[in-house]
Amino acid sequence: MKAAFICLFIFFSIQLFAQEPYLENKTYEYEELQAEYKALTKKYPNQAKLVQFGTSDYGKNIQLFMISKTGAFQPEEFKSKTVLLINNAIHPGEPCGVDASVKLSKDLLKDQNLPENVVIGIIPMYNVGGAHNRNCCSRANQNGPEEYGFRGNAKNLDLNRDFVKCDSKNTQTFYKIFHFLNPHIFIDTHTSDGADYQHVMTLITSQTDKMHPWLKKITDTEINPHLYSEMAKSGYDMVPYVHSIKKTPDDGIVDYLETPRYSTGYTNLFNTISYVSEAHMLKTYKERVESTYELLKITIDYMEKNSRKLWELKRKADYNVGQNEYYDLNWTVDTNNFAEIDFKGYEAETKKSEVTQMDRLFYNHNKPYTKKIKHYNSYKCTDSVTRPEYYVIPQAWKDVVVRLQLSEVLVYRLLEDMDVEVESYFIDDYTTGDRPYEGHYLHKAIQVQKESTTITYHKGDYVIPTRNEKARFIIETLEPHAPDSYFAWNFFDAILQQKEWFSAYVFEDKAMDVLAANPELKKEFEQKKKDDKKFREDGWSQLYFIYKNSDNYERTYNRYPISRKMDEFNQDEIELATKLFK
Repeated sequence: MKAAFICLFIFFSIQLFAQEPYLENKTYEYEELQAEYKALTKKYPNQAKLVQFGTSDYGKNIQLFMISKTGAFQPEEFKSKTVLLINNAIHPGEPCGVDASVKLSKDLLKDQNLPENVVIGIIPMYNVGGAHNRNCCSRANQNGPEEYGFRGNAKNLDLNRDFVKCDSKNTQTFYKIFHFLNPHIFIDTHTSDGADYQHVMTLITSQTDKMHPWLKKITDTEINPHLYSEMAKSGYDMVPYVHSIKKTPDDGIVDYLETPRYSTGYTNLFNTISYVSEAHMLKTYKERVESTYELLKITIDYMEKNSRKLWELKRKADYNVGQNEYYDLNWTVDTNNFAEIDFKGYEAETKKSEVTQMDRLFYNHNKPYTKKIKHYNSYKCTDSVTRPEYYVIPQAWKDVVVRLQLSEVLVYRLLEDMDVEVESYFIDDYTTGDRPYEGHYLHKAIQVQKESTTITYHKGDYVIPTRNEKARFIIETLEPHAPDSYFAWNFFDAILQQKEWFSAYVFEDKAMDVLAANPELKKEFEQKKKDDKKFREDGWSQLYFIYKNSDNYERTYNRYPISRKMDEFNQDEIELATKLFK
C-alpha cells in the first residue's frame, strides 16, 4: 500500500510539472527530474540514454543523460564527433540549469532538431545530497524559485571546491563521466551573486591565458564573440561575470581566475574549453532559466557548425601539451591590459539604513544606464616549471596515486629497488589559514628550493610519465608550489613535522666538537651572535643552529617526497600499475 502511494505521488508530481515548473517559479526534485529523463529515454530510445553513472555521498546515483542523433553513446562510437558536457546543480540552490536542460532536451528530441555532429551529455543534478536538503530561504539574496536545494553536499562540502582534492564520491563520479566523454566544451550552470545590473546572464570563460594557445585563439576570436552576439539577438545580452574590482562595477570588472579546485579549472587542464553560466540572482526564475536555455542552445549551434575545427584543435592540443618543456603555474592579473565593454547597470547610491541608521549601498532602478566599463581580462605568468620526464612517488603516498588514476593518469611501478638521480624539492616557507576551508587547512605562498640528488626507491614505488595529454593536470597537482597542488591541500603535511630532536644538556659537548671541526661554521656562528641580539640571548636557538648544521640533523625534514626524473626509465625497470581503490 505504501509503495503504491509513493508511485502515485511521483506520478501526479510528474504530471504537475509536465508543463515546465519554472513557469510557476518551481524547480524539479531529484525523483521528478530522474523520471523526466527516464521518460525521454523511453520515448526516444535511439537518440537518448540515461546512464546511472555512479554514486554520491548521499548514497543516491548521479546520472548522465546523453543525446545523440546517430545513437552514438560509447566513446568508440562518438570519437569523431564533438562533445558538450553540461553540469547542473553543483549548487542546488542555483537550479536554473536543471530546468533549462530539461527544456533543451525536450525541444531537441521533440522537434528532431538534433545536431548531426555533436553529442550532448547532461548531468541533471550533480549535488544529490544538497538537492535533497530543500528549503525556501537559504539563498537570502535570490529571487526564487519557491524551494531549492542547499549549497553543501551530504558531507557539507562545496563541490565546486573539490575537483582537485576529490574528497567526495560526487567528484569521483564526475571524473568517470568527464573522462568517459572527454568533452570539447564544458558548461557548469550557476546563479550569480554580487552587484545589481540589468543583464540577466553573465559568463565566466575559463581564463584563456591559461589555455593551450590554439584553444585560447579560437575561444577569444570565434567562440566568445559568437556567444555574446547571439545572446544579444536572443534578447538576453550577456556580459562577462561581474567580478568588481572595487565596490561597484563602474570601476571595472576583472576576469575570474579559476584554479583546478573549481570545475572549469579542472576540466580546462584537459584541453576542454570551459564556461560557467551565471544567471543574475535578482531576475525572475523564468528569466534565469530561459537565458540559460538560450546560452546552451547557442553553444550547441556553434559546435555543430564548427565541429570538425573544434575536434581537430583539441586533438592537436592533447598531443602537443605533453611535448611542451615549460608550464606556467601561477598567474596575476595584468592591470595594464583591459578591454572596454558595454555594460547596462544601475546608478549606485547611498542612503540611510532604516535598520542600522548608517549609510548603505543601493542600486537605483529608476536610473538605469548603458556605458563603457573596463574589463581586465588578461593574466600574466608569475611562476613556471620545466617538465620532468617522470615524477617518482614512494608507495607510502597511495592516496595521491589513487586520485591520479581516477583522472585516467598512466601510473607505472618500479620492478626492483634502485638508486635514481632526481630533482628533489624542500619546502622553504608557506602560510596556512587559521580556519578550515572545505575540510582542509590550505597552504598558500609556498616557497621551494630544488636540489639534484640520488634517492633510493623501492620495488612497487610509483612512476608517473608526463609526455602525454594529462601533462598539465599532473604538473599542477604534483608541483608543490602550484596553487591547487596536492601539497597545498595537505596531503603531505606529515613531512612538515620534524621527528628527531636533541636534549640540550647532552648536545652541549657535541656542539663544541662540531664547531671545532668546522671553522667556517664557527665563524658564521660567531657573526650571527654578533649581528642578532635575539639570537645572542637565546641559548637554545644557538644550539639548534649548530645542530641543524651537524650530521645529527634530520635531512629529510621538509623534503617533499615526490621527485622529478629528468631522463628516461628503461622499459625493463617499470611496469604498468593496476588500478588502486580509494
